[in-house]
Amino acid sequence: MRLSHGLYLMAAVLVPPAQADFHRAALRGLLLRRQRRLHWRDENAKRRTLIIETVAGLRPSALVVVGTGLDARRQERARRKCMEHLLWELGRRPVTEIFFESRGPWLDAADRKLIDILRTRHAISPRLRALWVPAVEEPLTWLPDLVAGAASLAASGEAELWEGLGAGAEMVFVAAG
Repeated sequence: MRLSHGLYLMAAVLVPPAQADFHRAALRGLLLRRQRRLHWRDENAKRRTLIIETVAGLRPSALVVVGTGLDARRQERARRKCMEHLLWELGRRPVTEIFFESRGPWLDAADRKLIDILRTRHAISPRLRALWVPAVEEPLTWLPDLVAGAASLAASGEAELWEGLGAGAEMVFVAAG
């Protein structure tokens, strides 16, 4: 998630496999008629509050990497820096599978290439398995977008929704410029 004030955010929400279906059902329950997926930018303030309250009820363990010093012309570089740090952080936790929201074949391939490079450098855990899925098919991919949305508001001084996520939500800042 790119922000206009020089930040790039990438988030992960850890969902225990035994709770995945419960999380999916809770997220699908938030969909409006004809809505195929939840996306932060498509929601108004009232809906965002309801969504974050529901997400908070799931007691998420969330990590948001905030890349600072972003040059808007180098957004993919900022993404790579944030992804590298996020994958390193996830490797320190009991994570084996990561679901990325698909951005299309070409951009997904760029992400895969980065992961291969990081594996070769031993910069990420070898046990991490990454999968790319369309957001309309996997509600769990909505969680990082929603958490990153609350974090972006917090970064601009509106911390209420971020704070509503509770102690399980963590922000880490890295240089991404």
